[in-house]
Amino acid sequence: MPPLRIAHRGGAALKPENTLCAFADAMARGLDGAELDVHLTSDGQVVVFHDFRLKPEICRKPSGEWLSPPTARIVDTTLAELELIDVGRPRPGSGYALSHPLLEANDGEWVPVLAEVIELARTSRDPFLLFVELKSSFGEPGLSAPPEDLSEKALSVVADADFMDRTVFVGFDWRALRRVKALEPSAQCWFTTLAQSWFRDGEPPPEDEPPAAPALAMLRHWAGTGTSPWAAGFDAVKFGGSLLESIKAAGADGWFSFHRDATAAAIADARRLGLKVGVWTVDDLGEMRRLAAGGIDAICTDRTDLIMNM
Repeated sequence: MPPLRIAHRGGAALKPENTLCAFADAMARGLDGAELDVHLTSDGQVVVFHDFRLKPEICRKPSGEWLSPPTARIVDTTLAELELIDVGRPRPGSGYALSHPLLEANDGEWVPVLAEVIELARTSRDPFLLFVELKSSFGEPGLSAPPEDLSEKALSVVADADFMDRTVFVGFDWRALRRVKALEPSAQCWFTTLAQSWFRDGEPPPEDEPPAAPALAMLRHWAGTGTSPWAAGFDAVKFGGSLLESIKAAGADGWFSFHRDATAAAIADARRLGLKVGVWTVDDLGEMRRLAAGGIDAICTDRTDLIMNM
């Protein structure tokens, strides 16, 4: 069976990320679903946005003026304030614009709420899945709402919309996913993991996009001492070093892996534990085909055009 084709942030290489026009484009292209990021606002709304703060490279005021840093945290803004922000094009000349040369701007796009994306997905002729990433900051907790609060609100939105059967919850903060499971054991939760080269000896390869040295050292310290704030007590070091054993014990239904970590051996190990396997974020057609041949369950990509040729 071919893997699910999932549009990362709706297909961020081609359309403004995490917008209704991006999700509509992914549906029109025939993808199986979309990945999106959710936060809680100060007035308790579940909104779809990636960063913890409004991103200056894509956010404009009603006047057309681009936002300048330091920008507001999503958790400090109201939905009404976010609805005044245009996120339909990258700022000309910005690093974001330069790294997204194929992106087609669509002025007038705003930050949607999760319920709006669900309603759009419901109009798809074929079932369209939503991989809902629960965004919480484990390194700097004040940047976001507590993971448990976000989980409860997001789960409520999905349940109220009767969309549970087409939703997969994902996230790097396993505390959020464990809260979803505690509230609704039948909910699908695929535990997301960072590039594992970050936690091995030596320098991670540049293509794995490691963080700055101080942050990398802290991540390695947490993981090595079994105190990782994101792991909710289920660090791999407590399970003989097995990442997959740890997420299985934490209650995972699937593993949402950095694509370079999804080796044949790792996929086989996941299958032995009864885990589904999805990967993020693959923008190379050859890599998509390698993973598909390896029996992966889902591939998340910014290049929604390429994956249709997989």
